[in-house]
Amino acid sequence: MSRLIRRLIISGFSFLLFSSVVYAQHTTISEDDVSFEILKWHFHYYPKSESLQWVELGEGLLKAQVAFEGNVVSIIYNVSGKRLMEEVDLTDNIPVTVSYYLDERYEKYKVQSFIKYTDFSQDRIAYRMKLKSKQKGAEDLEFDENLIPVDFALVSKAN
Repeated sequence: MSRLIRRLIISGFSFLLFSSVVYAQHTTISEDDVSFEILKWHFHYYPKSESLQWVELGEGLLKAQVAFEGNVVSIIYNVSGKRLMEEVDLTDNIPVTVSYYLDERYEKYKVQSFIKYTDFSQDRIAYRMKLKSKQKGAEDLEFDENLIPVDFALVSKAN
């Protein structure tokens, strides 16, 4: 179990590092400027999606932000059209408040965001939920691909 936790933490850290580098140097482009190879695979994976934004990230990477099946999806592609990472905002698909057993008691939390992260290079799926309560303030919780909480002592923090 600790090996799984380490892998999730490392993949989460690498995703955050990758995201910060990627967002530092980007250029918004139109869908007409995207190569056919990328668009071919993009519409294969996300048929009938509505493009919101395409961003050139440098080093042969493109980020697409689309509306797909009622969710906002961000995808990072390489120049050959291979998906590297995907982020799906699932906040609207869950209740506004949830009761969670945290710190040895049940408490109601208001859901701020619920994001699904997929790293295709490592075949890893993880979820991140940002919660807020009156007593504790903000909490960041992480879950594995089966929505089993990762050890809260390692990843949960009060802001």
